[in-house]
Amino acid sequence: NFYFFGGKMIKIRALEEIKGNSKEVVEKEFENLANELKEKYNAKLIYTDEDIEEGHIKLYTKIGEFEIDFDIFKDYIDFCLKCGADIEVIKPDKLKLKVDEINEALTLVISVFKSFVNKYKIGFNVYVSEKKDIDIDAYKKGMYDEEEIADFEEEGFIRVKAVFEGAGKSEEEVIKNLLTSLDREDIIINKIITKNFSKDETFNGLIAIDLLCKPFEMFEIAYKYLPVAVSVQRDVVELSLSDIQDIGNELSGAMFELSHAVVMRR
Repeated sequence: NFYFFGGKMIKIRALEEIKGNSKEVVEKEFENLANELKEKYNAKLIYTDEDIEEGHIKLYTKIGEFEIDFDIFKDYIDFCLKCGADIEVIKPDKLKLKVDEINEALTLVISVFKSFVNKYKIGFNVYVSEKKDIDIDAYKKGMYDEEEIADFEEEGFIRVKAVFEGAGKSEEEVIKNLLTSLDREDIIINKIITKNFSKDETFNGLIAIDLLCKPFEMFEIAYKYLPVAVSVQRDVVELSLSDIQDIGNELSGAMFELSHAVVMRR
């Protein structure tokens, strides 16, 4: 079944948990959370459970399962970023979105994580595997022709253009680090263009990359790499139910991880 700009596009069940050493406080915080979700998202509470962990400190836990409908994909992404819930997507089986809606959602992700990083000085370290031999000149010319790119798109890859900030001892070092960190099965790098604002041999500038990736990786690049610009190069993007769910849980988990790191630092 395809849901394309009609009715309630996305229906989810979200599992929220409140834990603490005071039952009264836990109950009150859960009530506040339930009221907030009802007010902001018209959420329906369909299930609750309680648990007590006996140990050095007695911990009380209250769990609630909420059912929520979203008309707009960006609103679903906003919920995932703000509420840190475990998400199960009920419908649709597949979702077709116009490119503007995907680009708006990606821009929201970048904006939220960039604001968090700027405020708390905490972000994600991008893993750089062992450097391979990279022909930078070949990447600057372009690795694939339009027919090959069309073949990748037939396999479910989405063409994306993204611009990243970079700084380092040299342009070659910055490019190799970025391309090596992006080197994975579901990301294909086609072409790079650089703009260096440094007046010496170092690099301090922008790297524009024409790439192809799967939907999940598209959002992972957005929150981990925080590109200064990103644009999907197709009119309509199709997401499966598992795409919607995996993207939502990834963003929810990433924001929870950063928030937890801030709390632990204090």
